[in-house]
Amino acid sequence: MSEATSSTVAVEARMAGGIYALNRFLMTLQNKRMPVKSLDVNMDESETKATILLGCPRETARRYMSLLEILEDVHEVWES
Repeated sequence: MSEATSSTVAVEARMAGGIYALNRFLMTLQNKRMPVKSLDVNMDESETKATILLGCPRETARRYMSLLEILEDVHEVWES
């Protein structure tokens, strides 16, 4: 598939541990109406890692990643 026709982009985010950080992250996904196809979350006491499949072109996914990167609890966001 070419980049222009790609419709699913995997994004990973690493953030502070705890349910409140995850809740703020999930509310951002919902409030910005991000096209989430699937979400996998791994939590421990010190860190939370989320893997998200976005159903949109790569350029749109990069814009969503920029929004996620500026969240207070998010340490890092990258395309996987």
